[in-house]
Amino acid sequence: MNLRECLIASFALCVGACAGASLTPVVAGPSASTPRARVQSFELAPRARAPSGKAEIRHLARGEAAYLGLLRMDGGAAVPTHRDATEEYIHVLEGQGTILIDGEHFDVGPSSTIFMPANAEVSFQNGEAPMVALQVFAGPAPAAKYDAWTPIDPSAP
Repeated sequence: MNLRECLIASFALCVGACAGASLTPVVAGPSASTPRARVQSFELAPRARAPSGKAEIRHLARGEAAYLGLLRMDGGAAVPTHRDATEEYIHVLEGQGTILIDGEHFDVGPSSTIFMPANAEVSFQNGEAPMVALQVFAGPAPAAKYDAWTPIDPSAP
């Protein structure tokens, strides 16, 4: 499967995950709290770097019921043990590593899709090569952790 096919499959995964989220009833007319539809180019999506400097997130979409990001991690980088309040999905495009979910180890690599239930205890150890993965939260709250990361200038490569 090439990168384009992986991105299409990952988009389908995101749509499927979002379809299972609870929906807010539609009311007539827009309001200040109603999210507006939008299309954003990949190049202009906001990016941020982890405090460790070993990971980067590109915020592709953030709504009321879901979040989609492109996560890049340096070889050897790790994600410490944590819990997120919503379900999380990761689709690995490049690289490999080992994820620990509720005490169970899984080796992951290109084309692996990972599901983590809400409140699962999770940690990750990246392999030697950089990793690139699509990340979906079934709710935007867990993505707030990226607010503490350093924004990257949009003109930076």
